[in-house]
Amino acid sequence: MLKLWHMGDFAGPTLATVIIFAPPMAALAMTSPFVIRLLARTGHVGVTVGQVFALSTAGSIAGVLGTSFYLVPTLGTRMTLEILCGASILVGASGLILQRKATALLALPAALLFAVPTPKAPPTLIWNGESTYNRILVFEASGRRWLVLNDSRFAQTIENVGGGSSGFYLDEFALGPVIVPAKNLLVLGMGAGGSIQATRAVAPGIDIDAVEIDPEVVRVAETFFALPQHDAKLRVHIADARPWLAEETAKYDLAHIDLFQGGPYVPFYLTTAEFFRLVRERMTDRGVLIVNVFDKSAKHDLLDAMGATMRQVFPSLEKLSRPDGNHIVFAFAEKRTLGETIAQLKNGAGPDWVRELSQKAAQEMAEFEPKPGAVIFTDDKAPIEQMTRQMLAESKK
Repeated sequence: MLKLWHMGDFAGPTLATVIIFAPPMAALAMTSPFVIRLLARTGHVGVTVGQVFALSTAGSIAGVLGTSFYLVPTLGTRMTLEILCGASILVGASGLILQRKATALLALPAALLFAVPTPKAPPTLIWNGESTYNRILVFEASGRRWLVLNDSRFAQTIENVGGGSSGFYLDEFALGPVIVPAKNLLVLGMGAGGSIQATRAVAPGIDIDAVEIDPEVVRVAETFFALPQHDAKLRVHIADARPWLAEETAKYDLAHIDLFQGGPYVPFYLTTAEFFRLVRERMTDRGVLIVNVFDKSAKHDLLDAMGATMRQVFPSLEKLSRPDGNHIVFAFAEKRTLGETIAQLKNGAGPDWVRELSQKAAQEMAEFEPKPGAVIFTDDKAPIEQMTRQMLAESKK
């Protein structure tokens, strides 16, 4: 199996796609001219060309819809490729069935197709599968379990099997109910429920609405992680965060945003001023929004852009920056001083690990003032994917 992810999110997949798909696509592209030439011997060239391309277009539409909405979600990527490659070989063989030499030559790639070995799973992998949205993997080692979506370099959730602090950035979400009294919580981008477990370490009775787009991720969270399946105070909504917000009317004291589509990338429409304005409308006047921003670069252009965008809606921003490149941004619905936050953190609450985290945060919490001229993301223009690629490239230097 080619491992080209180290070449970057664009160059790696592009090169892998060219290596895997260029030869068969070139062969398939030559099919229509040959078919037209053979059928046109009877005359009626125009009619023949129209029929061939009409059939080709109809097949392309059926192939895209069938593959996207049935084969991949039902059978997975590997089995889908095997079926489509096998079908292509069979179609070619059926036309050459009377030509024994050509048919014999087709048997070789057909045999090689099903002889390709399945990559050996690492010993730490305890479950893997695919959904409509993600390649999902669950790992466990040394008493820690973590969830990976699509990109094996990044974990979406890490938790200790026996509970307590994970050391992961989601621990910082426990500071929400320490900073502000909270009766309810909104989680956008639930993953395996790491921020929920961190919050409940301080506020075990808090009411929670969690929004997660991938139902398979929810099932994995309930099966392999600490997310409870039956909890009257936890309501999990299978939905896209922004349309769900547009229809919701409840108000929340706390809100979490940890929205990644596998790896470090965030869907652009979940980073804009319009989106944060929608989030603010669902918060109480004393509410606080906690957002994880991943930016490992030295310049922090991506972090500043997210901060500048949030400042269009929220009057006060504070942040905790971690060595791993995760920055936890606290956006307050009303004007607030850093001194108020530090005082709340020093008082602490919850189990020992949260108290220790609160004392550390009281020393490291800082006002977040994005640098002048930082990009502001809007629905019209939000170049976050480009900035993420640039951030990843700079962080490797």
